Amino acid sequence: MTQQKRQRRQEIPTLVGLKGAGANDRSEAELFIRDAFRLAYAADITHFMPSLMTLRSDAGRLLAVLGLRPCGSEHLFLEQYLDRPVEQVLSAATGAPVDRERLVEVGNFAVGAAGGGRWLITALTAYLYSAGSTWAVFTCGPELRNAFGRLGVDLVDLAPADPGVLDADERQRWGTYYDQQPRVMAANVAQSHRVLAALFEKECALNALWCGALQAGRLAA
Repeated sequence: MTQQKRQRRQEIPTLVGLKGAGANDRSEAELFIRDAFRLAYAADITHFMPSLMTLRSDAGRLLAVLGLRPCGSEHLFLEQYLDRPVEQVLSAATGAPVDRERLVEVGNFAVGAAGGGRWLITALTAYLYSAGSTWAVFTCGPELRNAFGRLGVDLVDLAPADPGVLDADERQRWGTYYDQQPRVMAANVAQSHRVLAALFEKECALNALWCGALQAGRLAA
């Protein structure tokens, strides 16, 4: 997860948007991701998920972005780190069958302020729950893992994200990203929704974001 430090720290996202692969107005979200990774890791990001979720303030300021890719039959970016398809690795780790069609790969995590990880987790959980997905799978470093933990979301650790699987040119483009020893993780959508729904009964600051992402997920289902 990365931060764009120039953003105002006090703003809270309330507006959720989705940009598909063919959207004409994706460029702002892609630039936000590129800038965030460049600032955090001196990385040159050229790979973007097919769908980008944007989180904006009431004033329309872009505060955070994440990417989404339904698994289906398509090979996932993170599966290069695994020795089997992700649903098989996850099933072995949990002891329960996993339907690949209901998995979503998440990436391109970028936020504009410290503590923004909870924004992404809030919107991601609400969206995937309403869309009927069962698991989110992603690669992340310790900062985002800790953000999930602080919210009470349990993660399943699937494997290290080994940069050795990349060619030399691609490793160079990632800058210092792999210095944080990222790992391939999975979050159960139902468990995430349960703990966050209970949290938002007590805390109203992110309720607008939660409700907006729930509605976006219903429209996508």
